Amino acid sequence: MRRVFDQFQRTPLRRYDLPPREEPRIKDIGRFRKRHFDVPVSNTRTGIRIGALAGVMLLVLLLCNASSPMNEVPDVNTRFQEWAKIQNEKTLQVLPGDTPEPDSEIAQVINFTQEDQMQTIEQTIEESISQQGQSVVNQTITTDGFKHYEPGDLVYDTNRMHVSIEQKKKDGITYFACDIRISDPSQLRTAFAGDDFKSGIYETVSDIADRYSPVLAINADFCRYHRNGVIIRNGELLRKQNITKHHLMIVDQEGRMSALTDRSGKQGVVAENLKKENTWQTFEFGPVLVSNGEAATLPKTFYINCHDGYYEPRTAVGMYEPLHYLVIVVDGRREGYSTGASIPQLQKIFLDEGVNFAFNLDGGGSTTLYFLGNVINMPSGGKQRSVSDVLMFMANPM
Repeated sequence: MRRVFDQFQRTPLRRYDLPPREEPRIKDIGRFRKRHFDVPVSNTRTGIRIGALAGVMLLVLLLCNASSPMNEVPDVNTRFQEWAKIQNEKTLQVLPGDTPEPDSEIAQVINFTQEDQMQTIEQTIEESISQQGQSVVNQTITTDGFKHYEPGDLVYDTNRMHVSIEQKKKDGITYFACDIRISDPSQLRTAFAGDDFKSGIYETVSDIADRYSPVLAINADFCRYHRNGVIIRNGELLRKQNITKHHLMIVDQEGRMSALTDRSGKQGVVAENLKKENTWQTFEFGPVLVSNGEAATLPKTFYINCHDGYYEPRTAVGMYEPLHYLVIVVDGRREGYSTGASIPQLQKIFLDEGVNFAFNLDGGGSTTLYFLGNVINMPSGGKQRSVSDVLMFMANPM
C-alpha cells in the first residue's frame, strides 16, 4: 500500500550482492567520437609540379618588371610641380573690367615687384629709426676677461631721450660716465624689489628693471636696509622718520636735484613739507659731492668712510641742469682692471665732468649699471647683489 505522506523519491539502496552497472564511456557516444586524420604522404611528382609552376610565375614577374619603363618615372617634386601648374591654370581667371591706366594706383599695386617691396621695407625702417631712435650696445671681452667698450658702443637716441655711456680709465680706476637727457621728469622713476615698498624681499637690479624695461637703471640707496629716513618714490610718501646719519637727496617735480644735510628738524616735519611741495623722489644716503657747481665739504664722520685712500665700487648721480643728468658707476675690487674709488676721487670725477650737483648712492657689491637689458659693468662679487630698490631712466613716462 502506497504511503501518501511520502513526498520524496528516495534513492534505492545499493545492492552489494549484484555486480555494479556498467556506464557507457563518453568516447563511445556517437557525436563525441574521436576522429583521426591521416597525414598526407608526400608525392614526388606533385612537388615537382608545384615547384615548376612557381618558377614559371617568378619568370613572368621578372619579365614584366624588366619591360616596364622605371627610369622614365618622374620624381615626387617634378610630379608635384606639374600638378601645381595644372591647378594654377585651372584657378587663374581674368578679372572683369578694363585694364588700369599705367599711372593709376591700381596699376602701381599690380606692378609692385620684389625690389619695390625691399625699398618699402628699408624706407619703413628709416622712418621707424627717426621716430623711435637708435640703440647700440657693443661689447668686447679682453684676453684678461675684462669688459671693454669703445666710444659710441653704448648709445640710445630718440626725440624724447638721449643716453651715451663712455667707459673711462684714470689712476687705476675704471668707471662709466653716463650722459642722460630726458624730456619729462616722470621719465626718472624708481622701483622696488617685489614691486612693493613693504614686500620685504630683495632682487637684483636686472630682475627689477626687466619688469619695467628702462633704458638705464642703477642701484639706488638700499632704503629697506635701514628703518629710518624720509622716503618719497614716484610722488608717494612711504616713510617720514627723520635721520641724522644720512644726507637726503631731493628730486622735485621739475626734475631738479638738491640735498638736505641738516637733519635736526622734528620727526615728520621734513617729510610733510616735501609732500606739500609735490616732491617726486628722495634718496637717503650721501654724502653730497658737488653743490652749486663746487666741491661740497665732505663730513669727517659719516654713515660711510669718506676719507681718501678707502677704495670701493661706487654708484652716484649728478645733474648739469634739470632733465640733464650724469650717472657715474665705478667698478672696483678687481686687480688689473679697477681698484675702486675713494669718496674724494669720486667727487673729483664729477667736478671734472662739470656738473652742478652730485650725490653718492649705495655702492660696494651693490654697484650695478643696467643698459637696454644688459649689465654693462662688472659687479665686484662676480654677480649682481640683491637690493631693495633701483633708480631708472625710462624712454617714455609711465
